[in-house]
Amino acid sequence: MRRTRRRAGGNAGFTYLGVLFLVSLLALTAGMASAVWATAQQREHERQLAFAGRQYQLAIERYRQQAHGAEAPYPREVAHLLRDPRVPGVRRFLRQPYVDPMTDKPEWGLVRLADGGIVGVHSLSSRTAIGGPPDSPGITGGRTYREWRFIAPSAVPLLGPAPAASGVTPRGEHS
Repeated sequence: MRRTRRRAGGNAGFTYLGVLFLVSLLALTAGMASAVWATAQQREHERQLAFAGRQYQLAIERYRQQAHGAEAPYPREVAHLLRDPRVPGVRRFLRQPYVDPMTDKPEWGLVRLADGGIVGVHSLSSRTAIGGPPDSPGITGGRTYREWRFIAPSAVPLLGPAPAASGVTPRGEHS
C-alpha cells in the first residue's frame, strides 16, 4: 500500500497572511494613535502657552499700575517683574519665570516700546498653531506661535503696527 504524504504546511500560507494582516493593522493603529497623541500634546502646550503668556501680561500691567508717576512705567528687564527695583524690600509682580512651553526654553520674545520698556511677550516658536490665541484684551495672534503676542492692555494703544521683539531669558539677559 502506498502512502501519500500530505504536506503539514498546507494551511501555513493562510496563517502567514493572517499574521501579516494583523501586524499591518497594528502598525496602522499605532501610527494613528501617535498622531492623535501628538495633537493632544500640542493642544496642551497651547494651553500652557496661553497661561504663561497671560501671567507675563498681567505682571507687566500690575508693574505699570504701581509706577505712580515714574519716568518709565514699563519694566526694562523681565527681572524687574520678579523683583521691583523701584522700591526697597521685595515686591513681585510675577511669582516665577515661566518656560516657553513651545520651545521648552526659558527665552521669550519681548515686545518693547521705542523707549525700551517691555509691554509684552511672545513665544519664539515658529510652529503652526492648531487653534487660535485666547480671546482676551491685549492678546493678538496669527498662524504661528511666534505671532501670539501677550501685551499689557494699557500698552496696546501705544504700539505701532509692528512692535520690536527680541529674545531674552526671563532674568533679562539677552540671548
